[in-house]
Amino acid sequence: MASGPAFKTPSKPSERRRSGQGSPSPSVTIPASPFMQKLGYGTGVSVYLMKRSPKGASRSPWAVKKINPQCDSSQRSTYQKRLNDEATILRHLKHPNIVGYRAFTEAKDGSMCLAMEYGGEKSLNDLIEERQANHQGPFPASTILRVALHMARGLKYLHNEKKLLHGDIKSCNVVIKGDFESIKICDVGVSLPLDENMMVSDPEAVYIGTEPWKPKEALEEGGVITDKADIFALGLTLWEMMTLSVPHVNLLGDADDLDEDASFDEDDFDEDAYYAALGSRPPLNMEALGPSYQKAIELFVLCTMEDARKRPPAAHIVAVLESDGAVQ
Repeated sequence: MASGPAFKTPSKPSERRRSGQGSPSPSVTIPASPFMQKLGYGTGVSVYLMKRSPKGASRSPWAVKKINPQCDSSQRSTYQKRLNDEATILRHLKHPNIVGYRAFTEAKDGSMCLAMEYGGEKSLNDLIEERQANHQGPFPASTILRVALHMARGLKYLHNEKKLLHGDIKSCNVVIKGDFESIKICDVGVSLPLDENMMVSDPEAVYIGTEPWKPKEALEEGGVITDKADIFALGLTLWEMMTLSVPHVNLLGDADDLDEDASFDEDDFDEDAYYAALGSRPPLNMEALGPSYQKAIELFVLCTMEDARKRPPAAHIVAVLESDGAVQ
């Protein structure tokens, strides 16, 4: 839901075509943006907190996604379609590891809004940035495995039951409540249909994703996109939790150095090295992490195999992690 300013999702009107629109929800009033607290922002959209407790009532708040007013007319058309697509998809999803749909309606300022469940969550990316700023080092291995299990459960539901590829898995699109009490995947607006072979076979469908999390097959012209594209991005999300970094960005200096004081300097960014590294497994200092991270490291390595056929399906990840009583 929230994301930083770098590595925005591409936004070409021709990149996504999907039939069906999100049907507006009647009798729901969304305040204008200045009357809501801004929670975060993404590509072309902002997310706000809508409190719903009028006099004499106690209702859970909603997270409301709206198109940024700074977008020009062409951009607004693209982002409006994505918002429509997301509403259409989200209203048919119901799973404890997928953010819930609440409404799709017009706000008082005339913009269309997608309202979703909100329980005081932060994005995983927010937590990663906070941990880095506080020099806390990698997340505990048990926390990483818990995130892996709950994300894999959500992906198993999308892939196996709904035949959908999420298409943009990353820490920004995972919301966390409290001390990892709840872990949910959000942002299904660029998802793609999967066929019976778990392939994206629709010639009209284009994988968008976000560049540092894209697998090799999504970067190559004519690459075959399957459910395993989400698995590669899942592996990189676990890497984010172990390194507190963005994949492939911190390429100067010792790539294996888990320096808590390291920060990204745009002036020193090696663009050629970055583009050469895209779609590959980023380096990880396994010795610095220690033996408690062994299972998390093994899962990361399996999920980021260059050959998509060698990556485990979400259902297999769930089965393995559930068989370990230590992972809940």
